[in-house]
Amino acid sequence: MAPVLHYVLLTEIALDDHTFIVTYRPEMQALQRSVARVGVLTPLHLRQPSDQALLQVVCGSKRLLACQHTGHTNVPALVYSAAELSEQQAFLLALHDNLGCRALNAVEKGRILLRLQQHFGYQPDTLLQEFCALLDLPPRAETLETYGRLATLEDSLQAAVVEGSLPLETVLWIGIYAAEDRQALLALFTGLKVGTNRAREFVTYIDAICQRDACTPATLLQALSVPALLAEAQLAGPQKLESVRRVLRQARYPQLSTYEQRFQEAARRLRLPPQISLRHHHTSRASSTR
Repeated sequence: MAPVLHYVLLTEIALDDHTFIVTYRPEMQALQRSVARVGVLTPLHLRQPSDQALLQVVCGSKRLLACQHTGHTNVPALVYSAAELSEQQAFLLALHDNLGCRALNAVEKGRILLRLQQHFGYQPDTLLQEFCALLDLPPRAETLETYGRLATLEDSLQAAVVEGSLPLETVLWIGIYAAEDRQALLALFTGLKVGTNRAREFVTYIDAICQRDACTPATLLQALSVPALLAEAQLAGPQKLESVRRVLRQARYPQLSTYEQRFQEAARRLRLPPQISLRHHHTSRASSTR
């Protein structure tokens, strides 16, 4: 039996039920303007899990959210019973509804794969062969691990990936640490707007120092006065980035940094003309001229 179109009061809908919602951090401004002007043009898909229960949102969570923000009290909807639409069917319907109209972000892909596996019992082989292609992901075992881990991180880390302020690999690295360390590292990387290559360099330094000195990232950054550098109002963004890079590198290679500083001081005392410069090589004691 096909579902019938109804106009459903928002009070009849379980607004906090996210069982079938895969959307994460949607862009709402244009949709809210449209709904405010002409209302909801495409019906929602709702599911009633039992006779007395509030309706679950299957498709149309953004339209519902726009109605809440614009003061609408009811929405057009196709309503299914639990017998007409199982939970698994409802989730797959929601998935394909989203895939048909937009590109999914990394967090949404991770949540979909994790839910298919944990809640609906899909095996890894099926996820790799059927769903990775749908989600435009490489069908490799590490894909399931990477995106599954992303889906379990806290909102601030997930948001950094979706907003493009941090590379996925950096966020996953931050995610292995304790809460205090995650907070300190997130503040460091987002405060400096670190790109992929520089992020990898910072990760290498911090990992090596913490392992050598048996310390945590939060205590390391505090000991190096990195939070004070980030808060320094007189320094521009690139200056802060280079300052933090310098203190991390000095902490990672203290002896080498001392030699480099002595070399630079000696070079300045020579007062060479502009057309001549000196360079040092880390693997050799000799200097070269040009």
